[in-house]
Amino acid sequence: MLVVADQVGPSVPGIREGERVWGFLGRTKSGSAAQYVAVRPQQIALAPGNPTPVQAVSLLGGGTTSITALRDKARLRPGERLLVRGASGGVGSVAVQIGKVFGAHVTALASPKNLDFVRGLGADEVLDYTTTRPQELGAFDVIMDTVGTQHPAYRRLLAPGGRMVAIAFDLENLLTSVSYLLGSSVHGSRRVRFFSGNPGHELFAELTRYAQNGDIRPVVDTVHPLASIAAAHRALEAGGVRGKHVIQIV
Repeated sequence: MLVVADQVGPSVPGIREGERVWGFLGRTKSGSAAQYVAVRPQQIALAPGNPTPVQAVSLLGGGTTSITALRDKARLRPGERLLVRGASGGVGSVAVQIGKVFGAHVTALASPKNLDFVRGLGADEVLDYTTTRPQELGAFDVIMDTVGTQHPAYRRLLAPGGRMVAIAFDLENLLTSVSYLLGSSVHGSRRVRFFSGNPGHELFAELTRYAQNGDIRPVVDTVHPLASIAAAHRALEAGGVRGKHVIQIV
């Protein structure tokens, strides 16, 4: 969520009433579609000032997920070879850009209609996933999977010491998919990482710096009014998203 701070408690440092802030409510609290909501200061940070609020908030979920996946889980290093699956989606489109911020050589997989779009995000190589088989790809130091299918085939592309981070499961074969990821996280030299993110103030502040400096740019698929929130969820579930769906409250 991205909101204007309406009231700020006396013990909250660095944020004043009327400033734009962004963050998450956490796993156990609802209210992200409400007009007013109370949050702890650890759950927010000042939002970037240069994109519009609608543009900026589109970076939040994908940005925090990408930083956690690539830096904290995969330990991506400058010069390493990174493969991003689902590179045009809400997470993948930011992962491509974060990979470049971290100094990686980025190869991206996307649909035919999105190839030029993903190139524009800065990917070094962009391939059509409908015509490119996994075995036709080279070796990678890090693979970020936002799709959830064919985990074994892509895991085999990891170079010695390579790391794969999966943020999606194969919903049609959920038990098999989850079992494979659990097993591959502890067995073998090419480990698969997965996680449930719970970002806080420091991560939001880091993302603000990247957006403010122009290191990453927002990608908005569609803006929905609050009255169409159900339609927004249906559109997201249908797939084929380029960037993020955004719900505008006011």
